Amino acid sequence: MLTDDDWEPLRAAVPSFAERWRAFVAQPWYESDPTYAVSELARHLVDEAAAGRTSEFPDFFHALDVLLAGASDELCDLVTIGLLEDVVHEADDRGVKLTTFERAAKGSHAKKAWTAVVKFMRGETRSP
Repeated sequence: MLTDDDWEPLRAAVPSFAERWRAFVAQPWYESDPTYAVSELARHLVDEAAAGRTSEFPDFFHALDVLLAGASDELCDLVTIGLLEDVVHEADDRGVKLTTFERAAKGSHAKKAWTAVVKFMRGETRSP
């Protein structure tokens, strides 16, 4: 079973998320369940993109690339089906273009994961 520690490198790569994360985990209802918690980072990333603050995106995708290189199937699912799909959903709901994310998605694992998720979400493939 995954914990928040498993995806901590992604949070660490986005320093602007630190205060929001502290507030999130301080809530009385908070439980360490990454399947829900990654959505908070997804919303933050889309908030940053909507505001034109994208300087942390390359570091985020680099951390994602490193994480995916040695990820278990469960961790891979968390960051692709959980986090990246949530980024796409949130961006679509808010009318935020994905081009900023696409440009930052470097590294073979991160780029492959991002591309697969976007294609899946757009109905261009059966699974990520």
